[in-house]
Amino acid sequence: MSVRDPALDAQHIELLELCRAVHDMAQRGGQRSDLCIQRIQEIVQALRKHDQFEMRRLLDRGERLSKQLRINRAKALHQLEELAFALPSRDIPLVKLQSLLCSWIEYHLH
Repeated sequence: MSVRDPALDAQHIELLELCRAVHDMAQRGGQRSDLCIQRIQEIVQALRKHDQFEMRRLLDRGERLSKQLRINRAKALHQLEELAFALPSRDIPLVKLQSLLCSWIEYHLH
């Protein structure tokens, strides 16, 4: 899944590992735990930082993401932000949680 940029690849690995940690907690029924919520917030922060870094890298190479891809990435980030906000107060089915956790991947590894 390498994008042939060591810094971007390292950020992708970090994001995937954070998602795996949240997924593992959720499978054990811990999606409403403080640690799980903290990890989702870490995903949001890491993804926001990654998106900005990746955009700068692309611009440095004279490339741009399409408008639709930028919109899709922003939507995936927003959904994760809402997830972090919603988890403490309501149960979210595991399948929905998995879908939201993985939504950013679809728009990043092209």
